[in-house]
Amino acid sequence: MIQDSAVAFIAQDEELKKVRESRFTQPGYDAQTWAEMAEAGWLGFLVPEEYDGIGLSFSDLSLVLIQLGKGLVPAPFSATAVLAARTIVKSDNESFKKARLPALISGEWKPAIAWQEARATLDVKAEKVTCADGKLNGQKLFVPDAGGADAFIVSAASSEGTVLYMIEKDASGLSIEYAQRVDGGFYATLTFDNVVAGEEVASAAVAEQALASALDEARVAASAELLGVMTRALEITVDYLTQRVQFDKPIGSFQSLQHKAVDLFVLSEISRSVLLQTTALFDGDASDKERAIAASQLKSRCGDAALQITKDAIQLHGGIGYTDECNIGLYLKKAMYLSSLWGNPTAHRGRYASLVL
Repeated sequence: MIQDSAVAFIAQDEELKKVRESRFTQPGYDAQTWAEMAEAGWLGFLVPEEYDGIGLSFSDLSLVLIQLGKGLVPAPFSATAVLAARTIVKSDNESFKKARLPALISGEWKPAIAWQEARATLDVKAEKVTCADGKLNGQKLFVPDAGGADAFIVSAASSEGTVLYMIEKDASGLSIEYAQRVDGGFYATLTFDNVVAGEEVASAAVAEQALASALDEARVAASAELLGVMTRALEITVDYLTQRVQFDKPIGSFQSLQHKAVDLFVLSEISRSVLLQTTALFDGDASDKERAIAASQLKSRCGDAALQITKDAIQLHGGIGYTDECNIGLYLKKAMYLSSLWGNPTAHRGRYASLVL
């Protein structure tokens, strides 16, 4: 039932017209699409019922995310409904959770997490953004979909350790610089110049653990989207191979192209198996370390596979595949974004090695 509703949802934009309309235009996604997701209850999948959520499993969530990846749906689902929502759920400010999570689930309030302070880092400890005398100073990088956010949850170094604060988007002293992403969305750099610290979302006692755990869950979500991207790209390509005629026969009848298509199918099915294994682990009682290992294994596997499949899909399309008018190129661009989001495959292989060796 969950999967069927997601399939019907992406079928509304089968030709990817909304995707193209949203590219390079703030906030980088369609507001109506977000409202429909909220109405369907999807934004509350990972939020407990006590905060008006549904409290479903990662296995359930992955069914929706795979379809969102297939449809290249332009919406900050993983960043908001997974990373932001789960960071708040894991925080220790109960009144903040009761006040804000229902608004997030309804789609009325869209927070964005600002945690990264340097390129190519997976470390959640805040160092460069500091909070002293109740004011934040420093800079956060690569905040996804900040243009549509209502507020930011910012990690900052305090005298007690890393703390999470809520900062309103229009806060005095906060400047936002946007940069276009390859897929048509936007990253933002947030600069804090004596910005008054807002409500404390998570204290130093839990902030780093909450953020690290939520990031691993977001990596699983991004990997599920990547599986959808690579699956649909391969479906489109195989369909093209059966229709494109050269030398009086479909090019899909050529053995070398059949071998290539099979190799790509194997990559996607291995990724699917690793996703199923990882979501089952996250739905159980695994330790934080076990979850971190599984998340890095999955993100590395799906990131590499999606890039390989989408690149080869363009090649199998021939010259038309390199044009912007051909939709297959949009899948490569989405794969490039998602594979780098919250750590690229190389970074996660390194993290995996450091955790298991």
